[in-house]
Amino acid sequence: MIECIESEHAVLGSILIEPTLIHESVLQPSYFAKVDHFLIFKSMRTVEEEGAEPELAAVTTALGESTNQIGGIQYLTQLAGSVATTATFNHHERKIVEAYQLRESRKAAIRYVENPKDSAFQRLFQELTDLQRLGEINKEKTLKEWLYEISDDISGTQKENQNSYKTEYESFDQMTGGLQRKELIVVAARPSMGKTAFALNIGSSHCKNKGRCLLFSLEMGSKQLLHRMISADAQIDGQKWKFPSRFFSEEDYDRATTSIATLLDWKLDMYENTSLINDICSISRQTARENPDDDLLIVIDYLQMIQGSGRYERKDLEVGAITRELKRLATDLNIPIVILSQLSRNVENRHNKRPVMADLRDSGNIEQDADVIAFLYREEYYDLESNHPNQVEVDVSKQRNGPTGTINLGFMKECGRFIDIDGKHERNVV
Repeated sequence: MIECIESEHAVLGSILIEPTLIHESVLQPSYFAKVDHFLIFKSMRTVEEEGAEPELAAVTTALGESTNQIGGIQYLTQLAGSVATTATFNHHERKIVEAYQLRESRKAAIRYVENPKDSAFQRLFQELTDLQRLGEINKEKTLKEWLYEISDDISGTQKENQNSYKTEYESFDQMTGGLQRKELIVVAARPSMGKTAFALNIGSSHCKNKGRCLLFSLEMGSKQLLHRMISADAQIDGQKWKFPSRFFSEEDYDRATTSIATLLDWKLDMYENTSLINDICSISRQTARENPDDDLLIVIDYLQMIQGSGRYERKDLEVGAITRELKRLATDLNIPIVILSQLSRNVENRHNKRPVMADLRDSGNIEQDADVIAFLYREEYYDLESNHPNQVEVDVSKQRNGPTGTINLGFMKECGRFIDIDGKHERNVV
């Protein structure tokens, strides 16, 4: 059995010596491997809930008839006497949590092996994810630490990219500050507006800046996406990929091979067969854990194709559960997540076809969970006589921590490349 009895002794003894430690403890009785210790800590929590301090006498009273089972008052006294200092309290708490995580992970794995069904596999991932979160204890910053960080932000002593990732689009960065850590960024549009191309441009830009990008494509294969990335980078007409040996010019070939050589150095991981939210979260957490020094960005194409971890009566409820999980993932990993979303067909029935919040398909909690919501709109798609050809409006309709407004980007639709036209944007201060 995986256990850490010495740490259990240390934690229980420390609380008996310094009862106020119970108030800062994140432990639950079930975390203790030894039954006696489970009973003692449960009694300590009972005393705390009653508004008292878990001193020796109070714990003994709460134990009641179980006192003899755990070895009597003498055992409690021994626990208190075995502690030289309470300064290592948090260290021993972490050891107890780690041992509990390993025990429960082993149990979950055994349950899955005994009943290896698809639903059991999803449940296994969810259980492992929840267990992993238990390790995030005692990591909250103090008021002083937060204020020091804000002071560093103001003075500019923080690294420029510490709180956000810059894109290639100055106008977008001016409005949003870039892709902010811990934020869920939803990019929504009707088909043929360029949302996949926009997401690929964002991911490519991050890789060019030495960042790491996880790209989950639930609609298009990885090879097709790489064709589009190379086209955007090398400015090659995307239609030529149907028969590159026939349609590529010598210049196309040279630019494509140069681009391929560049992409080989990118920290880009692509997944085309991963549609379960539990799998997406598991892969993301593992990548972050294995590459702690990399600036990680997650891009998902697209929201409505993700499968939730349970059964839902309506699609909007499932989508809402997924956006909550992705927002939690962004917060836990301290990274931005960019996810594409479809819009309902209601847009096509209006004279003004610029999308609004109500057009988000299966909206669920999208508007509530997203920190940024941006809509893409191409006027020339609906009006061939448009005065704004080769332009895309990026309407930042929601920004939790900043202004809203519209920026205009140039769009080279033949190669799927976005460009910053002039760095100007219309800004609505909130």
